Amino acid sequence: MESQVSVAVTRSSRFKELDGWRAISVLLVIVAHVGGHQHIRFTSEHPWLLAIVRHFGQFGVKIFFVISGFVICRLLLAEEKQFGAISLKAFYYRRIFRILPPLLLYLCAFAILLALGWIRDHWAALGFSLLFLQDIHLGPRSWFAGHTWSLAVEEQFYLTFPAALVLSAQRFRNRICLAFLGLCALWNLSLVFSGQSTLVSYDIRSGFICIGMGVFMALNEERARNSAIRIPQAVLIPIGFALLVNGLDPHTWQSLVIESLFVPPAIAFILLRSLERGKLLGRLLCSRPMLAIGVTSYSIYLWQELFTGTSDSYAGIGKFIPRLIPLLLAIVAASYVFMEKPAMRYGRKLSERAQIRRAARAGAYIRGDKVQDQSLKVEVSS
Repeated sequence: MESQVSVAVTRSSRFKELDGWRAISVLLVIVAHVGGHQHIRFTSEHPWLLAIVRHFGQFGVKIFFVISGFVICRLLLAEEKQFGAISLKAFYYRRIFRILPPLLLYLCAFAILLALGWIRDHWAALGFSLLFLQDIHLGPRSWFAGHTWSLAVEEQFYLTFPAALVLSAQRFRNRICLAFLGLCALWNLSLVFSGQSTLVSYDIRSGFICIGMGVFMALNEERARNSAIRIPQAVLIPIGFALLVNGLDPHTWQSLVIESLFVPPAIAFILLRSLERGKLLGRLLCSRPMLAIGVTSYSIYLWQELFTGTSDSYAGIGKFIPRLIPLLLAIVAASYVFMEKPAMRYGRKLSERAQIRRAARAGAYIRGDKVQDQSLKVEVSS
């Protein structure tokens, strides 16, 4: 009988607090879409309120980006420590089965509703979402698929980042990351002189900086967490409030400086400070409702767009769709249980196989019924 290798991968501990932050992020996005888009007739009567509500959505996505960079880099570093190397194949298995199945399910619903004439949008938007190009202004503007711009920013970043991590020596990684952050900041600040690009979305620039900051925090996790703990709460609270209600015009040079140099590290330090156990904020983030929202935040982010369009976005029977927003809970639960979780499990299974093969090529050897290596121990069963 052919031998089979089974492995129990020791994953780094999952921070429940970050799931709580994911919940806050997606709720901020929903508030921005409902108040800053769907019911803009009301909020437009109060310009200060409209500016703050719209900022909620941008701020929520930036939190997502910082978390993404931190968590993914942290997992890759844990894999490198355990297996002695990072498997790009394993990473992309996890990534593909984490992102694509729920996205394809949502886009199928989008296509069906568009074919039925219940929503007003463009077929081209479907292609741009599938190709992760919604952050580049090549096609018509889309509401129901336009929010996949954030997925596009992430996937474009992760096309190159894992390979850069694999190819770079550990002693150079901090310098490379800082150089990347500096280049992104300069690219962002160049808007002061060049104006807004008609092709490349501003969100690409801010997204890359936030993901990169998460990566930098993961590379220096112990030092960064110790620094975050030493920051007094009396300082963090007003900083957090300022981040939340930032009313600056996003196109001014002052705003570009703040968004490039202040916002990403401020978000990162607040996230790291919240990981300190026993504090009130940590208990709130780890409460059962917040964890439930946080764990399903990806499905919530995808499907909330269907219910938060303006009245002009719907046609015929579709005019009733916004009134059916309570169905969002059932749709998200079904998507998570029957699509997202099984796909992630399968992706992890493929990933573990790839890690074993990568470790074996790196020098693991078989002694009797054990596979042993300095950084890897897996049992062999027939």
